[in-house]
Amino acid sequence: MITAHGGSLNTERNSYEYFEAVADCGMDAIEVDIRSLGGKLYLGHIIVPLFKSKRIPLEYVFEYCKEHRLKVNCDVKRGGLVAPVAKLAADMNATQYVYFTGSVKGEEIASLGGCEAYMNNGFYPFSLKEENLEQIKKYLDSFASPRIRGLNVNYRFTPESLRDAIVAAGMGLSVYTVDDEDELRKIVNKGYDNVTTNKPDKALEFTEKRV
Repeated sequence: MITAHGGSLNTERNSYEYFEAVADCGMDAIEVDIRSLGGKLYLGHIIVPLFKSKRIPLEYVFEYCKEHRLKVNCDVKRGGLVAPVAKLAADMNATQYVYFTGSVKGEEIASLGGCEAYMNNGFYPFSLKEENLEQIKKYLDSFASPRIRGLNVNYRFTPESLRDAIVAAGMGLSVYTVDDEDELRKIVNKGYDNVTTNKPDKALEFTEKRV
């Protein structure tokens, strides 16, 4: 799966411009940062935009995904957002499109519903090292949730040998944010579950050249 990182193709992150730019790109998924304000879910990396005209409600994203048949990486920016996001997805018949990353907490796994999740390194109580992979997998398995698909890792701090060891240990792997084109060419063809990039057009080009 190729995910277009928020702000792909030189657009503003979490903006209507982004959604317009990637609509016909051909990738598999989009990525949005999620926060809440006044009990409502909005897009926002550091904060929800101050100007209401710039606020994009999560409902817009789910309708967009249904229209374009795209998955969406819901990168939750704090704990406590999984349940309301998953509920909104269920209410809008969009559950099948959602996968979580970001600040997902252990106590929130039961709230995933039918949504999937790739866990960032703050989720498990071990350093992400090859010698700890067995413990990390056991920790993920302890939740007995098929919705936990594996790990979400920053490729800059996760060398290829470690990424391959994660897969060999039986965990799915989502890699972010790969923009260096030489690295992207290699990583997009490694067979990982997901690659997130600001250059989804290049990722698709590199993937097609392998065929």
